[in-house]
Amino acid sequence: MVWDLSTRLFHWGFVVSIVGAYISGERGAIDAHEYFGLAACGLLVFRLIWGFVGHETARFKNFLKSPRHIFAYLTEILRRQTTPHAGHNPLGALAVIALLGLMGAMSVTGLWTGDDVLYEAPLSMAFPELAQKWDGPMGAWHQRLHVLVIPLVALHVLALLAHRLWLGEKLVTRMITGGQSDSLPSPKRTKAGLALLSLCVGGALSLSLLTPSY
Repeated sequence: MVWDLSTRLFHWGFVVSIVGAYISGERGAIDAHEYFGLAACGLLVFRLIWGFVGHETARFKNFLKSPRHIFAYLTEILRRQTTPHAGHNPLGALAVIALLGLMGAMSVTGLWTGDDVLYEAPLSMAFPELAQKWDGPMGAWHQRLHVLVIPLVALHVLALLAHRLWLGEKLVTRMITGGQSDSLPSPKRTKAGLALLSLCVGGALSLSLLTPSY
């Protein structure tokens, strides 16, 4: 299993931004919630781009599997005889897509959420005419979707524990060190990946300049 540096930084940055956004949102810390949310949005944009041009293990085409492969992997888990994967295993790929999908929806709805009193989201300020129609529905969906964050994160953590205790696979360690594989070349375009990551996160955070200070 091999993870390039950009993917690893994305992963841990995503963890921090999701946890930070959730806690700050629950506590009503609007400014902090906005910054964490925008950071998560920028990281998400980076991951979508990197899923097409990044290292082999980060590309969507290399880890999205058919239902047949997923069922076969489930059978291997029950037998404790899993086949090593250079990147995400078939179940891990589903978890990635689910998390990216949920956080993508949270990001889109969050960018339009506003109440004209306590907070106005960046796109609500940039497009006031659209905001009159979208702020309410987007805010409602943002609230509905956020209840899915904890269950999905908990499922992710349980999967990591299962791999460690049942299969003896140190997935967290590999996401820290990068891992290694004899069948894959060493990650390249590291500088390009880091530049893209910085550009996406910086661009997303700059949207905070559009929101007024109350």
